[in-house]
Amino acid sequence: MSDSRLSLAGREALWGPPAALAGVVRYRGELAQQGHRLNSFLVNISQHQNRDAYLADEEGAMASSGLSPCERGLIRRRDYSGMLAYGVNIYALAKAGYVFGHTLLDIGRGMRQAGATQE
Repeated sequence: MSDSRLSLAGREALWGPPAALAGVVRYRGELAQQGHRLNSFLVNISQHQNRDAYLADEEGAMASSGLSPCERGLIRRRDYSGMLAYGVNIYALAKAGYVFGHTLLDIGRGMRQAGATQE
């Protein structure tokens, strides 16, 4: 059996538990499911007509998409680290960054600076 077909328990039996690395988000199925609605919203607002509607009424666009209060808060704060930890895919984050006026490099720089001030 190939390593990729081993269960989580099987992988841990072979290699031990995954290392806990500060600032590293393990994007797994549970996170993908949790972040699905927010991922969809972020990708949708990158489309021209949806972007214009979002920029005209951010709160209304979030409400009509059925985002939870937690998800809305992440967007309002532009909490990119929080979005990733919540289950947002990096590609959805990059697309939305354009709408928010940030490149992926800007987002990464902000996350590194925020991490440096917390340590």
